[in-house]
Amino acid sequence: MRDPRRRSGRARATLALFAIGYGLRIARPLLLPLVLSVLLAVVLAPLVRLLRRLRLPYPLAAAIVVAAFTGATGVGVYALADPATTWIERAPETMREIERRLRKVKESVVEARQAAETVEKITSVDGDRPPTEVTVKEPSLASRLVATTQSAFLNAVEVIVLLYFLLAFGETFLRKLVKLPSRLRSKVHVVSITTDIEREVSSYLFTVACINAGLGAATVIAMSLLGMPNPVLWGVLAAVLNFVPYLGSTVTLIVLTLVAILTFDTLPRALFVPAVFLGLATLEGQFVNPMIVGRRMSLSPPIIVIALMLGGWIWGVVGLLIAVPVLAVVKIYCAHNDELAPVAELLGSD
Repeated sequence: MRDPRRRSGRARATLALFAIGYGLRIARPLLLPLVLSVLLAVVLAPLVRLLRRLRLPYPLAAAIVVAAFTGATGVGVYALADPATTWIERAPETMREIERRLRKVKESVVEARQAAETVEKITSVDGDRPPTEVTVKEPSLASRLVATTQSAFLNAVEVIVLLYFLLAFGETFLRKLVKLPSRLRSKVHVVSITTDIEREVSSYLFTVACINAGLGAATVIAMSLLGMPNPVLWGVLAAVLNFVPYLGSTVTLIVLTLVAILTFDTLPRALFVPAVFLGLATLEGQFVNPMIVGRRMSLSPPIIVIALMLGGWIWGVVGLLIAVPVLAVVKIYCAHNDELAPVAELLGSD
């Protein structure tokens, strides 16, 4: 007979997990900028330390790094805003054009649909009386883009401010933490563990960012050679979405396929575009990433899928983008803690 206390403990743990999930979802406006700024601070911390070697104070070094990062990001967004907006506005027209070009391929589907509509009309009881149409006026695309841009701008300002303070005063906070009353051995342990975790996480995230940037650059070159419009836009899309394993490359592949069908006259030439990108993504995922990142930082595929589901449910698209980096941070932290080492082993793919 099972122990009722054990079942009660499992029930409480399950309820606690659901409560944490809903709490994170409700606190999204507060926690999302904080998590993003922490991840960016970990990635950019080596650049701040590099400027510190020139005897620059932390606030000045952090200001230079944040200004350079913000400027580069702003220039990129400004350069890609027009083509991205154009493609978004053309989306309905694009889908109609793609449907027209693929009409020969799906003639059987269209005929079946027409037959079904005919049967429905014959069997309809109120066939002579047309149904009342109700039109719901939705917000225009322009108004939705303006609202989204305003929200994104405010979130970006929050992330930049938090990022600066984390880079400028992170070391000061660590020194104050060490000064807390405690044994000398535990102080040394705190400093050692914190430094190791920060450097390992920074190295991992920076390496993954470089790999994704390499995939984006290769995509830009390939799309340029194949005659695709706006190749830089597709390269940036491939680099950003590659932070989302499996799903990101799939979305990029679908987008490139649709754009290629719209761009080229013949279907074989259009399908050559996604085939080339599929080859690049396979090369990156199966060879480049494992070779550079190594098996030590590899994550379990089922755990990755679960993390993506939770990240998307809790924080939407941004949650999908940061789910795997956050999972990697958790694994590194657990690997440096003897009590949590089994959790790190569970998260790994070995």
